[in-house]
Amino acid sequence: MADLATLHVTCWAETYPGLLPAQEIARYDRDLRLRQWEQQIAKGTSRIMIAPGAGFAQIGPQREAALAARGVEEELYALYLLRTAQGAGLGRALFAAAFGPAPGPLSAMVLEGNDRACRFYEATGARLAERRPERIGDALITDLLYLWDTAPAP
Repeated sequence: MADLATLHVTCWAETYPGLLPAQEIARYDRDLRLRQWEQQIAKGTSRIMIAPGAGFAQIGPQREAALAARGVEEELYALYLLRTAQGAGLGRALFAAAFGPAPGPLSAMVLEGNDRACRFYEATGARLAERRPERIGDALITDLLYLWDTAPAP
């Protein structure tokens, strides 16, 4: 779990400068991430796939009641790759492995400005369904809700 927490912190440090306030990125340090992963793994409700030293994906039950009521029962909680691991198909492999054998509708939230993630989701068949303003500290950000109506394309 310690390696997963470290990987998560590093991926955030690579992905979010300029998109989130620096103090928000720093707030999610290794100790916080370690506690989060310990709780997630103990819960046992999500599927987590890890490529050691490269990235990870996590898919689990939909956390938003309105989406679950519409039949979107699963949610991509996280899909992160280190920059050095991007562009070689590892993201697709992690995504497919976490999605599992019984694919169906799926959702994911992406921070506006994370263009690489948006292109990846769209290339796998997702559509932008909604833009949601949110405030993090003093910063106003926009979350993008992506939906896959059917199994993501490999």
